[in-house]
Amino acid sequence: MSLDTQFITMLIMFSSGVYLGMVMDTFKRFEPLWKPNVVMRYSFEILFWILQGLVLFYFLFLANQGELRLYIVLAVVCGYAAYQALFRTTYKKVLERLIKIVAGLIRFLTRLVTVFIVRPIRFLIFTIVKLILLLWTTSLAILFFLLKIILYPFQLIGRITWKLVPKNAKKYLLDVAGFYSKIKNIILKWREFIQQKRR
Repeated sequence: MSLDTQFITMLIMFSSGVYLGMVMDTFKRFEPLWKPNVVMRYSFEILFWILQGLVLFYFLFLANQGELRLYIVLAVVCGYAAYQALFRTTYKKVLERLIKIVAGLIRFLTRLVTVFIVRPIRFLIFTIVKLILLLWTTSLAILFFLLKIILYPFQLIGRITWKLVPKNAKKYLLDVAGFYSKIKNIILKWREFIQQKRR
């Protein structure tokens, strides 16, 4: 391995150590979101370290075709230590600022969607439902009014006919109507009783 290749490899692996420190702090920053769930916590930890191992190996492969040497490990450790000593405080501030910007952008987009999409659709649905209900009640009112007009002559004929019926016949008809009404009430009570027993 030439000196140029060794130097590039050390530089890449040093940068990999800095990268490792940054992603670890980023991971720890978001860890409280899933920490209460034990399964998610361990799953994310395992996936995180597998992913970082693959990323570091990819960097090493780009640098020297994947040859692992002691100085490469030391370069990664030095990069991580340099990050902890020099860049960590600045990076965490930048990370917090980015989180605030992204959170504010998400809130803005959410309000934008709510104002220009959700509320108009909700208002449209509410208006359509009100119109349908208004049309339904108006149609029913018109239908009942027409039925009253249509049935009025029959009611009138019935009243006149009832007045012409003899008193004895009226009494008989009222008794029959009362009898059928009682039977109907008894049947309804028994049906309710059976339905309650089934429950």
